[in-house]
Amino acid sequence: MGKYQSTKLFDNYSVAIRQWKAHHSHCQLLHGYALEFKVWFESIEPLEENQLDEMNWIMDYGGFKSLPKGGESVEELKKTGNGLKDWMDYMWDHTLLIEKDDPQLETFQYMQELGLCHLRVMDRIGAESAAKMVYDKFNDVMSKTGGGRVKVVKVECWEAPKNSSIYTEQ
Repeated sequence: MGKYQSTKLFDNYSVAIRQWKAHHSHCQLLHGYALEFKVWFESIEPLEENQLDEMNWIMDYGGFKSLPKGGESVEELKKTGNGLKDWMDYMWDHTLLIEKDDPQLETFQYMQELGLCHLRVMDRIGAESAAKMVYDKFNDVMSKTGGGRVKVVKVECWEAPKNSSIYTEQ
């Protein structure tokens, strides 16, 4: 019995990051990455003949667009989605990623107050943690939209063309 899978690539995310615990490395300094995320998803249906929707898709790739804001026409509603692309942009597009226990957190918060950065405070820093964060967020949203018929099974986060980390279901 086979299983259909689809992938979606989210790229062009410029972030600044500081891994303050990396005392042995230049990574303890502010530095930049061009993050990319590849997301694998599949139907929750175990039977192959039930895995695709009425259009013969696991999921509409356009379904990651913005959530409806209210007052849209029928045609405008057809162009809306689950909001995950908006969340990806908020988290990763020209943002400063700092760990919640960074001893300089107040400095970075002050920089945000001054309008010098878009700060995102994370529990953990690194491509591994970013992959897990995307995995968890996507599965949370997808369980509540589209009839809950699609789940994410793997996320790969590239911090550079030769370096990536993967979070996958067991």
